[in-house]
Amino acid sequence: MLVYLVRHATAQDRTLGVPDPSRHLVEKGIKQTLKLADFCKRQLQAPQLLLTSPLVRAEQTAVVLHQHTHWPEPQKQAWLIIDTLPEIQHKALIDLLKQGVESVCCIGHEPDISTLLALLLNSEAEHFFIKKASITALELTPDQAVLLWSLPVALL
Repeated sequence: MLVYLVRHATAQDRTLGVPDPSRHLVEKGIKQTLKLADFCKRQLQAPQLLLTSPLVRAEQTAVVLHQHTHWPEPQKQAWLIIDTLPEIQHKALIDLLKQGVESVCCIGHEPDISTLLALLLNSEAEHFFIKKASITALELTPDQAVLLWSLPVALL
């Protein structure tokens, strides 16, 4: 299964007093997401599923991708929320694979994406840091994952 892991774009600063689940994308984040969407539209085949954390900033990232790429309607998934154990996220991806899903894009948060990536690649989380609005591609089988590429939004 082809897996795209996307970190949400830049959101409101934590120090503004907005509850974490409600933090919105700022103008910079919207521009980042549009740049990501342009890359995805030009270079990638649409995934079968577009899954997102239910937190506002991730959902907004997913909606912009959907609207500007014609990728599938985003579906909120609790297992993509912050601080979910990577083993739970891994199991969710394997379940999708067993259901016959051939490609999926998952929009989530740091450090969760890096931790999941490390688990999938049998590595250490400190070896990875996914920047905001960046995308990583993997090929996932029941037995292993292979890193295909990872691009920060600045290079898109």
